[in-house]
Amino acid sequence: MWRPRLEQHSAPVLVRGLAAGALGTLALSAWEPLRDGLLGHPPPYSVRDIATRAFRNTWGLRLAPRPAQHLGLLMRWLYGPALGVLYARLRPALPPAARRWGLVPGTGVGLFEQLAFALLRVTAPPRTWTPAEHALLALQVLLYGLVTEAVLSREDAQGSRRSGTSARIRASRR
Repeated sequence: MWRPRLEQHSAPVLVRGLAAGALGTLALSAWEPLRDGLLGHPPPYSVRDIATRAFRNTWGLRLAPRPAQHLGLLMRWLYGPALGVLYARLRPALPPAARRWGLVPGTGVGLFEQLAFALLRVTAPPRTWTPAEHALLALQVLLYGLVTEAVLSREDAQGSRRSGTSARIRASRR
């Protein structure tokens, strides 16, 4: 029977979460040119547009496109791995079925972004987005979740094989 548990704060959880979140963030960043090509333009939730609006809302200044792109990527590369750590920490408390396909981290990131976008007013209102922009944002956050979960699942499988091998070696020495 499955019983929820939370892993203790530990370096392995931190490192695994950072690695998984970083690879999820890398996948998301690699997806952007294809997304923009499918739309024919950057969506209202592009890192450049978010950084431009955040900077203007906070300091009343408009960023040029290149610095806005850099600031947006910096923000993504800070919160993407951080969310990977959070997910790695909470993941053991989830039933295995909830981990499949990375739906939990993907949906979590999607909800986080929708809430943050609205509260911080860093995008045009979602009601003004096209259906394609909504669909591609959903695909984008699910891609992050899929890659993040895949990294953690693979590490779990490798750890299980190592543990089984170590136990067999110890047993054969007796």
